[in-house]
Amino acid sequence: MRRSVMYLVVTVALVLSSRAHAARQASKAPDSPRAITLAIEPAALNAQKAYTLAPKAEDLTDGDGASFYAKAAQGLPTSPDTKQLAEWRKLPLRDLPRAQVQAALQHAKTNLDLLSQGAKCHGCNWPPFVPGTMPANLTEYRQLTFLLCLKARLEIAQGQYDRAIETIRTGLTMSKHVGEAPTIIQGMTGIAIASLMLQPVEDLAQTKGGPNLYPALLALPRPLVDIEVPIAAEIKNLESSKQYNALTRGVMRDQLEASHKRVRVTASRLDGDVAALQCVEALRHYAAVHKGQLPKQLSEMTDAKVPDDPISRKAFAYRYDGSKAVLEVSVPKGGTPRDCTRYEITVAR
Repeated sequence: MRRSVMYLVVTVALVLSSRAHAARQASKAPDSPRAITLAIEPAALNAQKAYTLAPKAEDLTDGDGASFYAKAAQGLPTSPDTKQLAEWRKLPLRDLPRAQVQAALQHAKTNLDLLSQGAKCHGCNWPPFVPGTMPANLTEYRQLTFLLCLKARLEIAQGQYDRAIETIRTGLTMSKHVGEAPTIIQGMTGIAIASLMLQPVEDLAQTKGGPNLYPALLALPRPLVDIEVPIAAEIKNLESSKQYNALTRGVMRDQLEASHKRVRVTASRLDGDVAALQCVEALRHYAAVHKGQLPKQLSEMTDAKVPDDPISRKAFAYRYDGSKAVLEVSVPKGGTPRDCTRYEITVAR
């Protein structure tokens, strides 16, 4: 359990760095929101074609998602390494080395196919947590997520939007499966997976011809990753453990609960970002039916209901100066300005 607390700190750092790199343009000021610049392409809502980012109940199978994810983590290609994958993920779509990315994805095709199968499973039966140990494959899940993100980005660059949306759906479903496993380390890993898979959603919003994902984002579960599930499971496991005496359990519980506060901040931030992207899709629809213009205020958008900021439970902070709109997510409770996102939005010309 002590080792779990140590790894929790490391995993929190991973989530923070992963989402920061996903930003197109991040503020360098230490106490400023993460600024993401989007040049959105107008796209009206399509009543004829319904896209989804969560699996439909009728498409689910009776398999065990955890077993498919474990198999996917086995035998991952050693080249390219995670650093190379991360560098490719940060490139603008136009600069993506398509041939190299395609080769990397081909080497990992079996692994990625297993992830797709796991995401279609109705259940995900994780092994019971053993105190003093770490859940398996967390590092491999990170590399697999980089590959999924790159796969979706390559598909977008190639104009294969339906395939890209399916890939994003696989990643987001995997994030919920992993994130609601029995340990908080897995919970944080799930949040990291979901955060990384939001990048191709941002890519689609900036791609001419990219479909509007407003209904798909609206239909996602809230919270996207219920971090209270692994928190409750880990506390219950500690309380029932016979490995430690009452005094040691009390000390360890205090350590865990202090870490849980930070975990809840990252989970709140994720849900804020998902809702903000839903607003972005509403703005794409508005621009499509208003000759490329953005609204002066969010209340002007009536065709697509704009969600409230899930953190403040009020309307998102929004302002428009005639050339650029700024959409801001609130600071989560217990967080700092670095834990919120500011989208700077223009309409592509």
